[in-house]
Amino acid sequence: MKTITLKSFLFLCLIETISYGQEKKNTIRYNATNPIIFGIENVIIGYERVLSNNQTFSVDVGFNQLPSLKPRSFTTENARLSLNNSKKNSGFHFSFDYRFYLKTENKYNAPRGIYIGPYYSFNSFKKSNDWTLNSNNFNGNLDTDLKVDIHTLGIEMGYQFVISDRFAIDIIFLGPGIGRYKVAADLNTSLNLNDREFILENLNDLIAKKIPGYNIAVGSENFKTNGKLDTNKLGYRF
Repeated sequence: MKTITLKSFLFLCLIETISYGQEKKNTIRYNATNPIIFGIENVIIGYERVLSNNQTFSVDVGFNQLPSLKPRSFTTENARLSLNNSKKNSGFHFSFDYRFYLKTENKYNAPRGIYIGPYYSFNSFKKSNDWTLNSNNFNGNLDTDLKVDIHTLGIEMGYQFVISDRFAIDIIFLGPGIGRYKVAADLNTSLNLNDREFILENLNDLIAKKIPGYNIAVGSENFKTNGKLDTNKLGYRF
């Protein structure tokens, strides 16, 4: 997972100091965590309401999409699978939380500075890919349609930079929790069991590298059998 450099963090702190002004009850913010993980195409906008000097309630909504899966080839004794391109890539994000801004760590009142608190988040991803498969039983192109829905309930820790009286940039550093992962992958053609498992196993491995916590929750042995999974495991807010 990508991380923020020290220079970037110090630059945001400088902007925050220069722009300091009177705090308002309502703040619109940009969630920088999703773009850091998945790419700049992900846009999450939030609304935050100050309830007291150090407590707030907030809601985020926006659009997700998985990063491009780099074209790769997978080879066994009996088959070769090549990932060609992405034909569809979309998704949705919704979350809400209750924040406690730490009095001992923050110079200013909410909604600026370090916070902790409970959260709920929902992330949905849809992705279609084109593949080429050459095996003993099949030679040609095929598509996979993947859908991933993730519900997560947990505790978060982050830092919010106030850029102006009504606009902020939010970064979530930690967000462990319990997640429900519902995954479904459909193939647009009939394949024998070995070819089907070969494709689903490699698709699973590629997605696991893009979604934090996915590899822990989604067991490839179960997923590659039928392309479906519905499980509750450790989760993470992103």
